[in-house]
Amino acid sequence: MLRTRKYERPVEALLLGIAILVALLGFTLTSISLHLQNGDHPLAGLPGALVLPVLTGAVFVGVHLVLLRRRVKGEEMLLPSVALLFSMGMIMIFRLLGTDGAWQQILRGFLPGILIAGAFLVYPRLNEQVRQWAVPISLVGLGLAFVTGLFGVMDETGTRLALKLGPLPAIQVSEMIKLALIIFLAWFIDEEGVKMEGRSHVLFGRLRIPSLRYFLPGLLFVALATLALVRMSDFGAVLILGCIFFGMLYAGFDPRMFATVAAIAVGMAVLVALVLVFAWHVPSVIQNRILAYRDPWSTAQLVVNGVPSDVTVAEGPGYQIQQSIYAVVAGGLSGTGLGFGTPDFIPLAASDFVFAALLEEMGSVIGLAVLAFYMLLVFRLFRVALMLPRAQAFERLLLVGIAIHFFTQVFIMVGGTLNLIPMTGVTLPFLSLGGSALMINLAEIGIALGLAQRLEVRLS
Repeated sequence: MLRTRKYERPVEALLLGIAILVALLGFTLTSISLHLQNGDHPLAGLPGALVLPVLTGAVFVGVHLVLLRRRVKGEEMLLPSVALLFSMGMIMIFRLLGTDGAWQQILRGFLPGILIAGAFLVYPRLNEQVRQWAVPISLVGLGLAFVTGLFGVMDETGTRLALKLGPLPAIQVSEMIKLALIIFLAWFIDEEGVKMEGRSHVLFGRLRIPSLRYFLPGLLFVALATLALVRMSDFGAVLILGCIFFGMLYAGFDPRMFATVAAIAVGMAVLVALVLVFAWHVPSVIQNRILAYRDPWSTAQLVVNGVPSDVTVAEGPGYQIQQSIYAVVAGGLSGTGLGFGTPDFIPLAASDFVFAALLEEMGSVIGLAVLAFYMLLVFRLFRVALMLPRAQAFERLLLVGIAIHFFTQVFIMVGGTLNLIPMTGVTLPFLSLGGSALMINLAEIGIALGLAQRLEVRLS
């Protein structure tokens, strides 16, 4: 006879409570400081400001209750990590853009994303449907990227990152193609990987060359996705796709096969790069970002269409990097305090440079804590992947791809913010202002929590 006991998720409940308290405290301090600086009563508008953290906190508690309702035991770190990171992002967006910006984040990204995540929690078999529909999903993502590259909305930098359909808000489809690539590679390696390894040709006694019949479709999909993103001038997404591609190949193939597959992929990438260098004009936005990375304070004049302009690198693309560095230095270890810094001087502070704004007002100690939670999130995703049965290769590879996606996003954005690498404009998961990016990131967490349910023993 099975013994029964009350089911609980105590660690998750405790950490969710802390995340909600952080959000309430952050919104309270930000509202008070901003009203004081404007000469208003410090508590003016506070009840209205607290509606946002109360609403998002209630949603996260609702997800927690769904997990309790399903009597699932284990993996209690994913949801609180996301809740804390999202709370920190909402605090900074509220600080920079006010209530309107915070509501935009909730309505365009958070609520759609949490609904998708909730569907994977309530109906874990949706992951099986994703596998069955992997090819159509991937082709739709690829098609959206090409349509955007040809007909997308062009911004002031000359890039086409968003697709606008009638009166609907513009959708940034590059986030969708990243998830589409993850789904496709997980399906392709699971479906064709064994055949590819079984019919490979031995080289030098150890290395294995894959059969072209099984290798070509996967490589072709990645190449087409890369070309679409090049057309869109979204080189941050190209870098992320490359990391996802190699990471998932390494996880899915025998090392001897991986070495040859990686070598072939690198060779083709070099070939494509050479063709682009000689046959394609590098967009000015990319040239300017490289100039800004090399010397943000440079007084050299920018060249536009071959003609020197009156704007210098320091006055143009280098200005963002300068202000980002000034913000990090001004914040020091403990920060200037919420509402008492000047992150408004940083262009696109709520999206591309939200980490710099956070470092200025909350300090490097909090910034390091945020990075630690990102690493915890990635580690737990890998942990779930490793704990799934070997027979569930598609699901394991899906989680590996999601983990790599999160890691590369954080690495690229933090590196760009600190001018360690050229800035690319990729969003920082759960922190940056962004509708489709936040929606996709939350959907990925929903997939992970849905798969985590397969690890647990249900109590009756």
